[in-house]
Amino acid sequence: MKLREAQRRGYQAVRLLAQRRSGVRYAVRVLISGAIVWFLLGVLAHVDPLWGLISSVVVTDLKVESAMSNFVSRMLNTLIGCGTGLVFLRLFGFSAWVVLLAMGLSIIISADLVRVPISWRIAPITTVIVMTPAYLLHSPHAALTAALQRTGEVVIGSAVAVVVSYAAAGLQRWLRAGAEPPRPT
Repeated sequence: MKLREAQRRGYQAVRLLAQRRSGVRYAVRVLISGAIVWFLLGVLAHVDPLWGLISSVVVTDLKVESAMSNFVSRMLNTLIGCGTGLVFLRLFGFSAWVVLLAMGLSIIISADLVRVPISWRIAPITTVIVMTPAYLLHSPHAALTAALQRTGEVVIGSAVAVVVSYAAAGLQRWLRAGAEPPRPT
């Protein structure tokens, strides 16, 4: 009875360690991506790195294919949100109802027309981010500035996350290849 309990606890400990290991790998990748994004946007470009940091977290994944898929989804949804917001501002002007209608249309475009299943919520959020400065400041120029800045920050954050995912995957392959015992000839 005690042996079976010890085996079960040992198995649980191994599972917990494996789960923590993937959490640590995520954390390391996010920290590296975040540091690079913070340096590029905050230090070099002197802009708020918030959206770049958020994008690096959203795109980061342990699998390179998933990171690439997240990157494409993030970019498409950001472009859909920016485009919808700018078009609605141009056609209908500034009002709370216009912002809400643009949000709804960006959801339909992302979820049903373009069918970007991952992170479709980013499109309406981006629409609001683009349209709100124009609504609050009564300035279409504020919306264009917000759209360009947001898109640039998202591109940088997302691209850094993909590069870090590729680099980490390459490092893991290299470490595994070095850890294999030599084969007899």
